[in-house]
Amino acid sequence: MNSSYFLVTLLLCLIFATSAALAAEKPSAQTSGQVPNSDGFSLGLVLGDPTGITLRSGRGYRRAIQAHLGFSPFPGDAMSLMVDWTYDVWDFLGGTSDLPLSLPLYLGAGVKAQWFNGQYQTYGYNKHYDDPKDANFGLGARGLVGLRASFHDAPFDLFLELAPLSILIIVPNLGIVYDFDAAIGARYRF
Repeated sequence: MNSSYFLVTLLLCLIFATSAALAAEKPSAQTSGQVPNSDGFSLGLVLGDPTGITLRSGRGYRRAIQAHLGFSPFPGDAMSLMVDWTYDVWDFLGGTSDLPLSLPLYLGAGVKAQWFNGQYQTYGYNKHYDDPKDANFGLGARGLVGLRASFHDAPFDLFLELAPLSILIIVPNLGIVYDFDAAIGARYRF
């Protein structure tokens, strides 16, 4: 399992370095219809599935790449890494200038990787595994919907996120897990 921790740390460093470098390149003018404070790099905490740290890098007009790294309780005690591409579909507050925040609804799609030991359940073949010495790896895809409160005068965001579609394929004991991820969190914008 030590190699799994090394891999997670390496991936986290790569994501952080890339996001920090890209965040330094600020756009010269705001694109019309863009939610204020949606560009740049932010770092924070996420609670739920997973519980850990979260990164977000704005990619211009309504787009962003985000990552969550932390502990997930399902399908087994796991270290999870989720990387998603998101798109701000609609701002509930409509960009009204007299309000102190924007409230964009966003949709996204991404990948999910989990490393875990011990007990887990796969639904595809209705098999139950319980071997604490057996390390398992899961890789899959997920779709998500979220709501982000982006404050204009303060450098932080709050978010609520649901991923109703999350499919994970487990190896070496082949199995498929259908999961529902839900999380809340806060990020500080740099």
